[in-house]
Amino acid sequence: MNILILGGHGFVGKNVTEVLKTSKNDIVVLSRHDGLDLTDLNNTNSVFKKIKPDIIVNCAALVGSLNYVTQIAANIFDINMRMLLNIYKAIQEKSPETILINPIANCAYPGNIDAYSEDLFWAGKVHQSVLAYGNTRRMIEVLSECYNMQYDIKSINYFVPNMYGPFDSTDPNKAHALNALISRVVKAQKEGAQEIEVWGSGIAIREWLFAKDFARIVEQTIENINDYIYKEPVNVAQNSGLSIKELLNLIIKDNNYNGIIAWNKSMPDGAPRKVMDDIRFRKSFPDFKFTELSEGIKLTIEYYKSVFPY
Repeated sequence: MNILILGGHGFVGKNVTEVLKTSKNDIVVLSRHDGLDLTDLNNTNSVFKKIKPDIIVNCAALVGSLNYVTQIAANIFDINMRMLLNIYKAIQEKSPETILINPIANCAYPGNIDAYSEDLFWAGKVHQSVLAYGNTRRMIEVLSECYNMQYDIKSINYFVPNMYGPFDSTDPNKAHALNALISRVVKAQKEGAQEIEVWGSGIAIREWLFAKDFARIVEQTIENINDYIYKEPVNVAQNSGLSIKELLNLIIKDNNYNGIIAWNKSMPDGAPRKVMDDIRFRKSFPDFKFTELSEGIKLTIEYYKSVFPY
């Protein structure tokens, strides 16, 4: 099969590429670095017409920390929506047989619920702290239904927890939450800093997904593509979570850091709890084994040490 990975040079895209490149499929990796501008329909049409991918894995997004997506909320919404609209339009116009695989960040779930079950996806508003980005993730589900209804375009949507792992940004304002914590601790340890500022109060509880685990889900999906095309959206879920403080303690222990943690409570915590129901996931992937959090953190620490200084 011919597989196109959008945003393939970004955090999630690199992890997906690393897993899929060992397969017998033809893998094409494109992003802004290669001249692909998903905000430009003509450019997107041209690329899709040329490649005619059997499958697109859509890892393209403009995203960052809670602070980042709030500071430039209008840009976050505008750019992400333009990319999504153009992706679906270009598939419809130039490659209608393409199947699109979408990771949908769980910030798209209502901000006022504790357990994220797929049936509750539309049960309330997204949390105000992710107003711009969370609502664009919701629109993936809307676009996929509308384009299937009118044009029979097929999508596979996975709701995913906060991801972490190698290849993310070294800028804490742009990195995913757990990666930002790890990068700060590694930097503090390397530079001998006696204090680390951490945004928020640390009480928010999150579920965490090692990015290569998502990549393995994509790999399994592609290997059995006909089993997944017509299914409802599925949480990639373990039904467990830890607070930011608990996570930081694990990171500090694994990195042998002895400095002070200064919690900047003027920065937002976001929704108080994000833990995803795994009933539907276990029906679809009964034998899937996730990377242990402690092992994933160690691998991510190794990555940030390997790219230091930053």
